[in-house]
Order: sequence, then structure tokens, then C-alpha cells
Amino acid sequence: MKRFFSAVLPAFLLAVSVGQIYAFTNFSDEIARHIGRSQNDVQFAFSLGIFFLGMGAAFFGKIVERNIKLSTIVGMGLFISGLCVTALGILCKSLLLVYLGYGVLVGTGTGVIYISPVKTMMLWFPEHKAIAAALPIISFGLGSTLSTIVYRGFGFGGAGSLFMARFRGFFDYFSVSTDSSAIATVFFAFAVFYAVPMTIAACLLKKPKIVVQSFGHHMPSLEFSYRRLFCDSFFIRAWLFMFLNISAGLCLIPLAKQMMKSPVVGYSEGLVTAVIAISGLMNGGGRFLFAWWSDQLARRINILLVILSISAAVMMTSFVPAMIGLALLVINACYGAGFSVIPAILADNYGMTNISKIHGAVLSAWGFAGLAGNQAAMAVSRAFGGYGEGAHGYTAVVAMLVIVYLVNLFNVWTLSRSQSKMVKE
Repeated sequence: MKRFFSAVLPAFLLAVSVGQIYAFTNFSDEIARHIGRSQNDVQFAFSLGIFFLGMGAAFFGKIVERNIKLSTIVGMGLFISGLCVTALGILCKSLLLVYLGYGVLVGTGTGVIYISPVKTMMLWFPEHKAIAAALPIISFGLGSTLSTIVYRGFGFGGAGSLFMARFRGFFDYFSVSTDSSAIATVFFAFAVFYAVPMTIAACLLKKPKIVVQSFGHHMPSLEFSYRRLFCDSFFIRAWLFMFLNISAGLCLIPLAKQMMKSPVVGYSEGLVTAVIAISGLMNGGGRFLFAWWSDQLARRINILLVILSISAAVMMTSFVPAMIGLALLVINACYGAGFSVIPAILADNYGMTNISKIHGAVLSAWGFAGLAGNQAAMAVSRAFGGYGEGAHGYTAVVAMLVIVYLVNLFNVWTLSRSQSKMVKE
């Protein structure tokens, strides 16, 4: 039970709270309408949030290593204040304040909270490091679902259950007034709502008293320095794996609905909705399945070869447009798996002592991929005529993704070979 209350429960509470950042698409319409800006302008706050998530994870790793409770409080403070600044930006109709609140503060706070419980979980469960690291990462994905329910309620009405229909979301509750700034009130309510589980988690989260710190195969942890890390070939290739895998995922996932509904694919509205709904479950399932699988392997790093081989193969089938739905489901699983297995792979190579710093540094790739992936897909699609009937935009995007996955597969193959040599030495 000590493991549960000191690690599992607080890790879940923290991750499911900051996972709210992936639900931004729920609010962007109302924010844009209230402040009088385009949805594209407002949506950039999400891209900024992902960038600063990566930067927060990268640059706050030292605080996480030094004091897990302090890092959790710092992350919570940034996250909650970011929601309040976002609400203030909506009230003042200031896009810059929305960027500062949701993009900079919420994004940075999410990055700090994201890495805080990962090392703690691995220390409490050293025999199953990948599964332990995957738990908060899986919970992070569930945060979007929780935020959607809190925001919109259970979505029942009319012919639905009268009992369930009474559970209105924040927006439906506050918008009953004539106040057009209800969306701002929602963000203030979110700040209060998420402060409760995050405060409980900050009080509970702690590392085990007796910790055996391993040093890994490659860099003795006591000799750690960021300068040495960023010049290390293993780290560079691990960072490149994350950047390419996330960029590829963000090329496909945000544009999947547009691709599936295009004339060249022709999915029905019902099928599109079903694929998108199942894809969220595939993301969480992939995080768990591949983390569990990696714990069974003699050389954990080989799981990356499996993830990328599957990704490349399924994208090749997508040259047949009808297969894009299957590709979305599988890519979602492999995209999530990359996040869940990388902490344990880094721990195998570098040891546990400075793993939060190293994990955070690798996650800087997430920030850059958040800016690059979606933009690359849209640019390639436009260059080749979009997704219209007979256009080559669809094929061009699929071809780009196949190339990215094959390049990344070669990158990971060299990474695996280099680690194998280090183990032998």
C-alpha cells in the first residue's frame, strides 16, 4: 500500500490533471468567438503549449532530481496560474495573454509535472521500470478525456437518461447566464478544480528511502553534465528518435479527420467518428502494451525497432486510401508507445541517478516536433494540391511519413548497435 499512496496515486492524479492540455481543441471555438480572432490564431496557443511543455521538461529536470515535492509545487503553480492568466486574457480579449497563459505557463507547468512522477515510479518499481514509467504517461492521455467530460458534461440530453442529463459540464453550467464571457469563468473554474487533486498529489508523492542507484552501460551518472550529454551520440540519436516519431505522429493525427473525409478516401461521417474515438484507446493501449513488452526483452532498446517497423509498414499500406483509418489506429498506438518506453531505455543506458534531467532533455524533442510536425504535413499537402478529388496531396503526405519512419528506423538500428557494443565492452 505504501507504493500506492507514495507513487501510484499521486502519479495518476498529477498526470491526469495536466493531460488537460490535449483538450484545447474543445475550447478554441469559444475563445476565438469571444476575443474576436480566428481559430487558427487561437489554436497557436496549443502549439506554443507543446513547445513549452518540452522546454519545461528539459530545463526543470534539475529541480525534479533535487526535490520532488518542490518540483511538483512549482509545476502546479505554473499550471494553475496559466489557467488563470488564460481566463484573464479571454476577459480582456487579449490574444497575447492567452498565449502567455496557455502557451507559456500551462505548457511549462505541464512539462515539469510530466517528468516529476516518472523517476519516482521507476524507483518504487525497479523490477518493472517500463510499466512503472508508463503509468503516469498513460494517465496523461486520459487527462484529455477527463477535461472534455468536465467541460461539456456527459453529453446526454433529450432522449438520454434524465439522471445523466443533469450532469452538465462547466461550459453548459456557466453559459446559462447572459454573460458572453462564460468561457473565461470556465478557465477560472478549471484552475480551482485541478488545484485539488494536484495539491493532494504534491503532499503524497515521495521517493523510497532506500534507493539503489544504477549507473547504466554508458555514462557514469556521477559525471553527469548537460554539455557532455548533448555531445553524446546515444543521447543525440535517442533525441532524434523522439523528434521524428512525434513529428510523424503529429503529421497524421491532427489531420486524420480531414484526410478520411476527403474525396480521395471517402469515409462516412459515422466511420470517421468511430475511428477517432477508437484511436484514443489505441494510444493508451499502445503505451501499456509496448511498455509491458519491453520489460520482457533482454535488450529493451529493441522495442523501438518493433515500433518503427510496424509504423513504416502500416504507412506503406496507406498508399491505398481506404487503409488510412487502420493507419491512424496503429500510428496512435506506436506514437504513444514511444513516450512510455523511452524513460526506461534511458535508465538502462545512463542509470537512475540523473534520469529526470536526461528524460527532460530528451523531451525537448517534443517541443520542437509540436511546432514542426503539423506544419510540415500542411505544407506538403498544399504543395501537391491538397486532399481534393484526384489531387496528389494525400499520396505526398503518406510518402513523406513512410520516408520519416524509414529514416528513424535506420537511426534506431544504429542506436541499438552502439548500445550492444557498449554492453560488450
